[in-house]
Amino acid sequence: MSLHGDTSPTSTVVAMRGDTNTQGSGSFVPGERPEENSDDVVEDPDATAPEPQPESQPESPPQEPRSWRVLWGMLRPRGTRSELLAGVLCLALGFALAVQVRQSGTDQLSSLRQDELVRLLDEVTQRAEQLDAEVATLEEARADLQSEGGQDQAALELAQQRAELEGILSGRLPAEGPGVQVDVEAQRGQLKASQMFNMLEELRNAGAEAMEINDVRIVTSSYFEDADGEIVLDGDVLDRPHQWAVIGDPETIDRALEIPGGALPTLRTAGARTTTTQLDHVEVDAVKQPEEPEYARPALQDGSGG
Repeated sequence: MSLHGDTSPTSTVVAMRGDTNTQGSGSFVPGERPEENSDDVVEDPDATAPEPQPESQPESPPQEPRSWRVLWGMLRPRGTRSELLAGVLCLALGFALAVQVRQSGTDQLSSLRQDELVRLLDEVTQRAEQLDAEVATLEEARADLQSEGGQDQAALELAQQRAELEGILSGRLPAEGPGVQVDVEAQRGQLKASQMFNMLEELRNAGAEAMEINDVRIVTSSYFEDADGEIVLDGDVLDRPHQWAVIGDPETIDRALEIPGGALPTLRTAGARTTTTQLDHVEVDAVKQPEEPEYARPALQDGSGG
């Protein structure tokens, strides 16, 4: 085909395409639509390009709040050797403290020897027997008072017994009977008033009925105090050595004073020397007149005060 034979615009375009195809795969055939080369396609700049669709991503699991992650990071154990050793030491210390508290909370009787436990049991038994005897005496007195015959005589005898008992307990009357004598030798300032008071309480718990120290009667209102290294009883300075005269069951009183950690062991720990002598006859001669009560008055039988 000659480019010069036909000068129409259509032929010219076809010839140009045919020339361009000669460089490609083959010649132009009339009546067939030439294959468009992708390199010859001119894109329209005004055409709108399709928007790229976002690729779907797999849903991620919900993340924990940042505060929980921070808290877990703080609480997460980071076991170093020093921290492990410190934890073991704290555990051992806690176990030792628990054992000590449990041992200190146990009964004090568990630390006593067998002979000391037997002694305490004897004291409790004897004290129970004394109380039973007092109950029997009071019941007999009540029966005498309730009987028709001899009411006046029984009432008189009971009144006399009560007067004598109250006179001994109040210190108005001297007393005698079995008991013990306790000698306490100590230097000035070695003993305290509180230690003497503890000994007085031990004697009362052991059933002592009448007591005196160096001719000073001890009554329910008696008191001890310290004064320049000396012991004062009811306002009187006690001379040294201190001699206790006590009426009561000798064996019970002796055992009560020698209980480990009791009155006499405490005095000996403070530096004093003590001696206890059981006697069949002890005299308590010192007397003390009770003071008139300032506020208390005898109550009437109907319960109203005078």
